[in-house]
Amino acid sequence: MPTKLSNNAGNSSAEEKFVQLFCDVFGAEKGQYVYLQYPFVDIYGKHRTIDFAIKTEADKIAFEIDGETWHNPTKVSQDKYIDDLLKQNSMVHNGWKVFRWTDSQLDKTPERVKDELVTFLGYTPTLTYIDDDMPSQKGEVFELREHQEEALASLNKMREEGKTIALVQGATGSGKSAIGVLDARSIGKRVLFLAHTKELVEQGVKNFEKLWPEVSVGRFYENYHETDTQVVCGSIQSIIRNLDLFRPDDFDYMIIDECHHASAKSYTTILRYFKPSFTLGLTATPERADGEDLLEVFQNVAHKLDIKDAVESGVLVPVRCIRVKTNIDLADVRINGFKYNSMDLETTVVVPERNKLIVDTYLEYVKDKSTVIFCTSVDHADKIAELLRTNGVRAESVSGKTENSKRKQILKDYENKKIKVLCACDLLNEGWDSPITEVLFMARPTMSKTIYMQQLGRGMRIHEGKEFLMVFDFVDNANMFNCPYSLHRTLNISEYVPGGMVLGTKHGMSWDKDMFKHGDKPAVLIDYPIHATDYEIIDLFNWQEKADKMYSQLELTRHVSAQGETIGKYIREGKIKADLEVPISENKTLYYFERERVKEYCKKFGWTEITPSNRKRLFMDFCKKMTMSYSYKPVFLISLISTMNEKGEAELNDVAYAFSEYYKDRKEQGLPAEKKKCIFTEDSYTLKDVEKLILSNPFKRFEDMGYMHHSKYLGILQIDKSIMKHFNDNDMSDLLTYCSEALDRYWK
Repeated sequence: MPTKLSNNAGNSSAEEKFVQLFCDVFGAEKGQYVYLQYPFVDIYGKHRTIDFAIKTEADKIAFEIDGETWHNPTKVSQDKYIDDLLKQNSMVHNGWKVFRWTDSQLDKTPERVKDELVTFLGYTPTLTYIDDDMPSQKGEVFELREHQEEALASLNKMREEGKTIALVQGATGSGKSAIGVLDARSIGKRVLFLAHTKELVEQGVKNFEKLWPEVSVGRFYENYHETDTQVVCGSIQSIIRNLDLFRPDDFDYMIIDECHHASAKSYTTILRYFKPSFTLGLTATPERADGEDLLEVFQNVAHKLDIKDAVESGVLVPVRCIRVKTNIDLADVRINGFKYNSMDLETTVVVPERNKLIVDTYLEYVKDKSTVIFCTSVDHADKIAELLRTNGVRAESVSGKTENSKRKQILKDYENKKIKVLCACDLLNEGWDSPITEVLFMARPTMSKTIYMQQLGRGMRIHEGKEFLMVFDFVDNANMFNCPYSLHRTLNISEYVPGGMVLGTKHGMSWDKDMFKHGDKPAVLIDYPIHATDYEIIDLFNWQEKADKMYSQLELTRHVSAQGETIGKYIREGKIKADLEVPISENKTLYYFERERVKEYCKKFGWTEITPSNRKRLFMDFCKKMTMSYSYKPVFLISLISTMNEKGEAELNDVAYAFSEYYKDRKEQGLPAEKKKCIFTEDSYTLKDVEKLILSNPFKRFEDMGYMHHSKYLGILQIDKSIMKHFNDNDMSDLLTYCSEALDRYWK
């Protein structure tokens, strides 16, 4: 049965409209990277939220959706307007790029909003999870005084202690570069060596070839782009310009030479993008020129610990889980991209039977432990809190709508254990956590991994006497394409025993598994009425995560030298079979393909594979071999080149004017405007007619190949960024030559 897709009309909120537009542009599988109501602290220490937040390989991006009466300076109070400006300024100060729309724009001009999203993010942005609220990596600085063997032993000991960043301080000629090579050799996995000059890069190459001769060593700077070697030695500048050639997890070990340059924005980009298991900085000084501590810079900039590493190192507490099955069916709940329609969810989930199950579970299992229950809505939180109080439990509901002084008092009473249960829908996702929390109830179904993980994080802080966090997952029925996240699905754990440990140290997880295997219940679960012999296998199928590692139909088109219409036709005819089909509505199915299918289809159908490294060359070859029924392609290219800026962007009306001038000049010279009948062989056409012709004929072929793009509402044509960033003056000259030669061939 297909998932019901909610349209943008009717009662959809601005939030749901934006979610749908985002997924329309970048794919529903990318929705898992969008954070709703993301917390941040302004410059005065006030907790606030960002409507939507995402993270690319280089930037943190905030999207704000405003009602026109909320922030318009002519319609709100002066204080409210100033406060809104403070929020935006604080976001920018904290490193966010900020983009804003009104809710009426989402309603009235959705295509324009889509165009602007592409303009701001590009056509295929690389998205990743935001890890700002996770613990920083641990690190250590040591001065290189001891013998080589002792230095290597120190680095190994650091790793055993859970430290993942090391700064080796030593004077020039002290042998610190050799330590880096030898330590990387002891790990034996892929290495990225970075430096800020080609001389230092070449020195790195020589060190690896001398001290680790068994492995292949490649260069990546200037005209060297060797990426298939076990060790890649590159310049910071070249690597950053070509991040699309690398995946964040390509390297297990990263060495940064002369790392006191880590304060530069370029180094920041590198440290945030790559996710090695170990990072080694080599430096002559442990401080930057401004006196700031280098290790602190590295820890603040580098990717944070993931949740498993944080538990292993004792920064967060272990987690156990009990699954509670409901009789609620989510099959008829519509979805907006990656989000349940709020009205449908409220109607389906907030029912007396499910509410009673939540309260009965607390009364039977929890027994006076500090608990947070995540609810679907404010009304849901109010009802659960009231039902708990009716059963003698000190409980309160709290949300963003709760009056400020009352909210502060409720949270204070919870911290002082005067209140045992907090029922929340939004507030506790937004920058608040409490180390005293021992139990979480996940009673809010969500298809967003980011929301689930934010909720989980609220209970994982360490506290004296707190051995673990117990999570109760309320599991509703759903089909395979609208299934909500649970703890086991989030962590990809298929085996479930009630109360079993799902996050812990390696030793703790092994011990726990052995206890349950022998039918014994760990002593820490003595208060929980569960049976150690209960066992279940959980279906972990998650189409979003599976699809995110595949190519969508659009991405497949961009990776082969075939037009979009051809791909669509072959899918309909069965010549191409998708590896994953997602029926998101009765009339729409999404198709995804394993990445190796690209080479398979190229071989089968005689296509050429398109990659970031060969896209420019293929574009140039395409222009050089230009085949034509009309003279439009070379004339279009000449017109585009003559009007575009250094980014490869040109206004469509400017291109159309230059395009029409070519045919006007031919007629004035007494030459035929075209060989075949067209608008230029007649005199009654407008500039809009020319724009329409360009988009339907010469431009469309370039667009289908992924070489060019069109922003409809901005009226901009653009050569793909991955092509333009490798362009130089000689390339432009060659293009004009190809066009001239093509026109000579055509008119002869």
